[in-house]
Amino acid sequence: MKRLETDLHLHLDGSLSIETVKLLAAQVGYDFEGRGGRKSLVAGENCESLVDYLKCFDLPGMLLQTEEALELASHHLTKELASQGLILSEIRFAPQLHTGKGLTKEKALEAVIRGVRKGTEKSHMHAGILLCAMVNGTDRENEETFELAKAYLGKGVVGVDLAGPEGMIPMEHFEPLFKEAGRRDIPFTIHAGECGDYENITKAVYYGAKRIGHGCAAIKSEACMDLLKKEKIILEMCVISNLQTRAVPSIEEHPLKAFYDRGIRVTYNTDNMTVSDTTLEKEAELIKKYMGFTEADLRQMNRYALEGAFLENRQKEKIFAFFDNNNYNEC
Repeated sequence: MKRLETDLHLHLDGSLSIETVKLLAAQVGYDFEGRGGRKSLVAGENCESLVDYLKCFDLPGMLLQTEEALELASHHLTKELASQGLILSEIRFAPQLHTGKGLTKEKALEAVIRGVRKGTEKSHMHAGILLCAMVNGTDRENEETFELAKAYLGKGVVGVDLAGPEGMIPMEHFEPLFKEAGRRDIPFTIHAGECGDYENITKAVYYGAKRIGHGCAAIKSEACMDLLKKEKIILEMCVISNLQTRAVPSIEEHPLKAFYDRGIRVTYNTDNMTVSDTTLEKEAELIKKYMGFTEADLRQMNRYALEGAFLENRQKEKIFAFFDNNNYNEC
């Protein structure tokens, strides 16, 4: 029986299959092959930084500007995830980045909700949507994204996130945004300590984050690691992406195993399947080979992910039951 897995950290625009991009490009008359083809979407081994990595989002961002494109993209992605055997995924995107051709943020979100529902039909996978505020976005845009998340919470949306080039704006600038999210009972995760300082992680936890996107920099602080363990914070780690963005210098120095051995609740995720040319299976095999993780360890990390998922308790209980009854380690 196949390993049952979860992906808590997955960006829609960074995970479009090459086939989906070709289809969307053809619809708008964009010469995909003539203008870089696959190389324009995949970071590859020559990626030098997070800024370099983010360039791979330019084409998807241009193509995902209509309801039809967003619905098709999210449909194809969730269908692919379900076919890979995932039982849970949380797909994140920033509606405000898809209004370039007059689409409203509401219409962009509703299109993604429709696509996700189509993609999960007749499968065991549950998929939720996280809406991203952007580090390089305006305060008003970010506030509107959080307001939109509140309006659609439980209707496809499961929470919010802060994404984008970490460090461009100090983390404390976003404290009011997340304090308000907490008051309004909107679950949230925050990208922190990916390519920024460990202090960003500490601040994110102080703001009320129950999960942290990446969190690599915590390895530089005993106090930060102790905080993560004490507060039972879930780290959404993405090994291949971290190597490409230079969040860590080498796989031998990646802190995933050190965190796990310390009792910190780490999970493995893809971040961007296409940009990082990865899948959960690929991530799993990589960390088994280079970090010494066992299948029992992988199962524990997937349990951490289920515990940290932004789900209603009833949904969580159902998924846990399916996980425990069908995971091959129990057979």
